[in-house]
Amino acid sequence: MSARTAVIAVLAAACLLLVAAGPAAAVTFTIPVGGSDRCLECHAKPDLGTIEVNGVEKSLTVSADGYHDSMHGRLDCTSCHAGFEAREHTPEETEGWYEQARLTACSDCHADQAKMYDKSFHGNLVMNEGSIKAPACASCHGSHYIEDPTTTAFREKIPEICGKCHGERTFTYEDTYHGKSVTLGDTSRAVCTDCHGYHSILPESNPASSVSPQNVVKTCGKCHESANTRFSSFLVHVDRSTPKSSFWVWLMEINHAVLIGVLFTLGGLHCILYFYRGLREGMYHRG
Repeated sequence: MSARTAVIAVLAAACLLLVAAGPAAAVTFTIPVGGSDRCLECHAKPDLGTIEVNGVEKSLTVSADGYHDSMHGRLDCTSCHAGFEAREHTPEETEGWYEQARLTACSDCHADQAKMYDKSFHGNLVMNEGSIKAPACASCHGSHYIEDPTTTAFREKIPEICGKCHGERTFTYEDTYHGKSVTLGDTSRAVCTDCHGYHSILPESNPASSVSPQNVVKTCGKCHESANTRFSSFLVHVDRSTPKSSFWVWLMEINHAVLIGVLFTLGGLHCILYFYRGLREGMYHRG
């Protein structure tokens, strides 16, 4: 038997043994638990104080229970705050910590989401224009108390999360059927991210946006199978109190207000005259 034939025979026998042994057990990865407790010995203190970041005071206190119950509760603090040690921090450690934690820490584990974010409207403002007001990861997901974004509890908070920057849009959203349904507890109805996306949000003027004229019918069709161009032209974010938003909607709102005002005025006048007539004719005197 040649050497080549012997090698092939050995490999074949090994394959047969592997098949006979059944499927291999899944590989599991474990993350050391307890590393963050060293940091929380100081940072869980309620009187630790604050630090100013871009003109905003941020608390240095982290709730131990809140952190351990979060999605990152099993991660060591240095997973995001690289270069820190569990002791009083030196200026070298703290230099640039906020930018690192805000912009790069999440991408170490969430690379796919980070790529989508970088190409989004929000990401362009933060990464390319250096905006400190545009939302980064923690602006929506939080930092130390990150929730599971697939839960109903998180979904209920989405209008509130987006409303931190887009308050006027939240107001007009809550005036729609979708908004009223979600407010009343029906979270199966559309929230902001169902229409606008989440990590890859783009303005309506961008052809790649989920709410652009090119894609809005498809976006509506995710929930409304019979959606067409006319259906998707429905005005969602309309402020009925100003003609700048939609003149015709504003005009109908004014007409409605006038109609209700006239109706109640005439109705009230009729009741007053009817009551006055009764007094004059003795209708309310007991016989």
